[in-house]
Amino acid sequence: MKNRSLLWLLLLLAVAFATWKLYSNKKQLEQEAELSKMTRAFVPVDVVQPKMETLANHLEADGIFLPFKEMFVISETAGRVLETYKNKGEWLKEGEIIAKVDDELLRIELEATQGNLAKLRKDKERLTNLIEGEAAPKNKIEDIDLGILTAEAKEKGLKKQIANTSIKAPMTGTLGMRFIERGSVIGPGIQVAQMTNLEKLFLMVKVTERDVLNVKKGQRVSVTADVFPNLNIAGRVTNIGLRADNAFTYDVEIEVINPDGNPLRGGMHAKAKFTFNANRQGLTLPRKVIAGSLQEPKIYVVQGDSIAVLRTIRLGGIYGDKVEVTSGISQGEQVVLTGQLNLVDGARVSVVK
Repeated sequence: MKNRSLLWLLLLLAVAFATWKLYSNKKQLEQEAELSKMTRAFVPVDVVQPKMETLANHLEADGIFLPFKEMFVISETAGRVLETYKNKGEWLKEGEIIAKVDDELLRIELEATQGNLAKLRKDKERLTNLIEGEAAPKNKIEDIDLGILTAEAKEKGLKKQIANTSIKAPMTGTLGMRFIERGSVIGPGIQVAQMTNLEKLFLMVKVTERDVLNVKKGQRVSVTADVFPNLNIAGRVTNIGLRADNAFTYDVEIEVINPDGNPLRGGMHAKAKFTFNANRQGLTLPRKVIAGSLQEPKIYVVQGDSIAVLRTIRLGGIYGDKVEVTSGISQGEQVVLTGQLNLVDGARVSVVK
């Protein structure tokens, strides 16, 4: 009996100790959480205010190179590929044969048509002699003339079909892809290859509604590819978009001559530098205030000296380490310059004086 009472006493002590330990750990976690909140309650940040400045008479716009010419080679015939003559990466001139499709049946039909045509012409010659001798009526020759016209049309059609069995390059350029091999069976409308011409390139850039008014068709532009930052390439504006996209920017197409050896490729990034005649006023911010990308620019604006609000803005031109802001911010507002990595929308901040 005495041992049983001692056992119950020890059990009660163990339960009490476990309860106290759990309570102690909970209080410690709560204290650490409160400490974490206190230490992170205010994120220190530097701020800057937008400035109204005289913008330079030039504009930089980022864009992507597109091939001057690019097209698929489409089959105009049906049959089995007998031979391929060109491989990927080869330079072709317009009209060079890429592949040959079986044309045996077409040639047999052409020979039969030409034989029939020769017979009709002989029959016409004999009938003409008979008509001249008044041995046959004149209306008989009309049927032969109709047969000759039908046979000649069929002959032309067969020759065209035979010519189509030689699949030729529709343009001068590089054979980028070839989708057929010897033994492949193809039909009309099938893509058999893709060709690209990189002797010239188009740089597609976007400019704002304010800047597009200064861009002129035929205007000379300086282009710098990201992969060749020290190489300036002459460009010329060939087309200007007639309507804005969803971001209220306009497409501008710039034609450039690919340098010797065609080092540039479609899809490469580049910058176009436009030079205009007059300066103008614009609201600017340092480029480093942008949170995210220049395509979807956002900034943190400090409201009430302690709350950082994430705001979407619209950019104009890029001028070195500054960007022009066309909407979304006004003079006098405080924009976070450093410390954005530690911020979320609605975070509490402490402005470093």
